[in-house]
This record gives sequence, structure tokens and C-alpha cells, in this order.
Amino acid sequence: MYKLRDYQIDAVKSIIDWVKKTTEPCLVELPTGAGKSLVIAESAKILVSISKGKKVLVLQPSLELLTQNSQKYKLTGEKFSLFSASAGSKSLRHPVIYATPLTVKGAISKFDDKFCAIIMDECHLLTPTIIKII
Repeated sequence: MYKLRDYQIDAVKSIIDWVKKTTEPCLVELPTGAGKSLVIAESAKILVSISKGKKVLVLQPSLELLTQNSQKYKLTGEKFSLFSASAGSKSLRHPVIYATPLTVKGAISKFDDKFCAIIMDECHLLTPTIIKII
């Protein structure tokens, strides 16, 4: 289990409030060491719970970040899937899916309209591949 710090709670609340009022993109900037992986995990967990059965796709540019982020989500006690060739898994079984962009791009036909949100870690690394996925 984990306990979010006050500023992490504020970040999650801001994300959820934004998503409830618009479909426009939301950007949250947190400095190194601020616990971004926990903010992502909590946001994904809440988005799944309020989305009436839809899924959340969490994209990160590397296996290292995929591992770090998914391990923080594991602390929520909820199940998740990994969709990344470099992680050796291409599962869409659970409501939260941690994935790497190139693996998703190569199997984009498996992704449908059953997603309520895409959370992107390291969004300053936005690429044409990620834009195509979105």
C-alpha cells in the first residue's frame, strides 16, 4: 500500500477534475523525485472506477519506465496488464494497461473504443507514433 503526499493528492484531484469537464488534453508537470509514478497509478485507478467499464492506456517510452510505473500501480492492489514486446507481454486483459508506443503501434487494431483515457509519461517525448495512437 502507499500514501500519497498532499501535493500528489492535489495533482490527482486536478487531473480527475479536468477529465470530468473536458476531453481536451491535460498536462501535469512534476519535478524529478516527486512521485510521478504514484500520481499516474492513482489517476489511472480512479479513471477506471468512474468510466463505467472503460480502460486506461498508460504509455511510457521505455521498458525501464514501464517497469517502474507498473510496479507503483501494483501497490494499488488492482490488476494491470503489460503491452510491450520488450517486457515480453502483450496483454489487454485488465482495465489498466501499461504499454510502450512501438508495440501498441504494431498492434493498433487490437485497441478499440473501450478506452476512457491515455496517460502519457514523459510527454515531452511526443512522437508521430504516439500521435497516431491517440
